[in-house]
Amino acid sequence: MKPTRATYVVAGSLLVCLGIALVSLFVGSSGLTPQDAWREWHAGLALRDAPALSILVEQRLPRTLAALLAGAGLALAGCSFQALLRNPLATPYTLGVASSSALGAWSAFLMMDAHWVAGHVLGVPSVQLFAFLFAGVDVFLVYLVAVGKTRTAPSVLLLAGVTMGMLANSGILLTRYLARPDRLVMMDRWIMGGVDVIGYSPMSTLLIGGIPCVLLLLAQSAKFDQFSFGADLAEGRGINVRALQLITFLSASLLTAVIVSEVGPIGFVGLIVPHSVRAFTGARHRLLMPVCLPAGAAFLCFCDIVARAVMPGEIPVGIITTLIGGPFFIHLLIRRKFTDWES
Repeated sequence: MKPTRATYVVAGSLLVCLGIALVSLFVGSSGLTPQDAWREWHAGLALRDAPALSILVEQRLPRTLAALLAGAGLALAGCSFQALLRNPLATPYTLGVASSSALGAWSAFLMMDAHWVAGHVLGVPSVQLFAFLFAGVDVFLVYLVAVGKTRTAPSVLLLAGVTMGMLANSGILLTRYLARPDRLVMMDRWIMGGVDVIGYSPMSTLLIGGIPCVLLLLAQSAKFDQFSFGADLAEGRGINVRALQLITFLSASLLTAVIVSEVGPIGFVGLIVPHSVRAFTGARHRLLMPVCLPAGAAFLCFCDIVARAVMPGEIPVGIITTLIGGPFFIHLLIRRKFTDWES
């Protein structure tokens, strides 16, 4: 059987993702080569006696995995929100999830300083826990505001999310005012976003919280192909539009909340990747959404490589994605070729 164009696109995206991930393992401030790691592994040395292998396994690999998982999830969430809202400029943070997560994290910093909460609650770091809880509250309130009698109105959903984001940003300003000066550096660093995780515990959170959401979103891809022609036409073809909107909204929002709670708010991944992938796959969501996963993983991993290599120190990866995403966003606005979403 002759390979189709879709086969080449999927295979190409997976190979690019794998190649970037391998490069990521050997880029950083510490000199590390594959030969060093192989030599120590082949000698059977324990990690404490193998500096190169220890850096690879305990630092570089968790960081690379975090970038891959976060990038894949944000890209899929962005693609889903663009389909749900029928808005090509929608992102995973359109509904205020990122701002609410940041407010939760900053609130945790303040409460830990006041000794109201411990550094860990039920074994979970308080910063991550409060970031996820605040994001969950944002998702719940936005849906309560936007839900209609028969179906969720995309425009109301968008406005509700923007409003919640503005309220959360006001709360962030208040927490900054109340925080100790020495805490501001740590709080500002978190809000810039970063995949410089330590250990494999964040992987458990990203996988356990993210996989169900990813599977639910991928299961809606064929329905989105019908929904793109309009809600009424989709209903006429047997699609339960209200259920589609509810599943997409909750799954994409919770997926974003899980990611933000671990790596902080990293912008523009959910905007750049779906549009870039669409140039190769077309508008069919049955192909677009699966390809967004390796493409998003590769993009964020590449940005993290740049963040480590561009300066002697290290730039938060959220700054790199913004520097790339800002001009890309302006380019989209100038083009104004958004015919896929016209009704």
